[in-house]
Amino acid sequence: MRISDPIELYTYPEEWVRGQAEIHGVGFVKSRISSGLYILTENGWLRRGITTGTTATAAAVGAISSLFGETESVRVRTPAGIEVEVAVDAEDGYARARKFSGDHEFDVTDGIEIHARVSEDLEFGEGVGRLRGRPAVSRAVVEQLLENVETARNQWGYDGSVRIWIPAGEMVAERTDNARMGVTGGISLLGTTGFVEPWCRKLVETKVEIAKQYDRIAITTGRKGWKWALENLREYQPFVFGVHLDEILKAHDGEIVIVGLPSLLVKWAVPELRGKVLKGRRLEGYRSRVLERAREINEGVVDVILLG
Repeated sequence: MRISDPIELYTYPEEWVRGQAEIHGVGFVKSRISSGLYILTENGWLRRGITTGTTATAAAVGAISSLFGETESVRVRTPAGIEVEVAVDAEDGYARARKFSGDHEFDVTDGIEIHARVSEDLEFGEGVGRLRGRPAVSRAVVEQLLENVETARNQWGYDGSVRIWIPAGEMVAERTDNARMGVTGGISLLGTTGFVEPWCRKLVETKVEIAKQYDRIAITTGRKGWKWALENLREYQPFVFGVHLDEILKAHDGEIVIVGLPSLLVKWAVPELRGKVLKGRRLEGYRSRVLERAREINEGVVDVILLG
């Protein structure tokens, strides 16, 4: 029985699927995986969380819905195209939702509350960081908010939008890298899929085992590289490994292409640059250093692609 992950599109080992199906039934396994909220492992499950973008969207939809009746949870559509149900505290045009980071071991925004109140236009207030004078809200999250708010508007006949703020945003931001990246006054609202990958040792081990099924893989540092590889390297199965490049390079026996942002890969390959701001440097010339470092670990690396 072949079942694929709806977020990264890799196929789970059949023996893993059979093992859980024997315990819980095939329907249970399919439902969990298709929800996007669970990753199947060799002996159980890891839980994905929801991003700050999905949390803010849930608060926004909850605020609108609460104008028209009791609202304890809402369903919102994620950028991955999967709907998730999120609990909200909502009443009279106001709502708050709590971010859940799943089994992620070090997400400092886990549990943060994002608030929303109905307003005439989409606005971002206290605790939402600002970058170069504009709200630090990614394009994917803006689109997610607009899509879900429009759905709520049509459902309820509401002619307005919401204001979003994060009371603990500025305090939590002190524990992030926002200041170094120029974001001030709060946390960013992010999320290219709407889900938080549960980064922990178990996830890395699980993805390594899944990757071993494929003769050709594209290792990526993040979602941008994953999407590029999916669209341009059709013969390679893409995997996001973040900072855990060494683990997959040491374990995989097939053909590998590495794809990612120059700053991340260069810092991995050139230790003396770690912890330094690379803005303004011409990093394209470091490709050979990245390829050299990768081939020291695994001779099966055939190429390194640095994205602009």
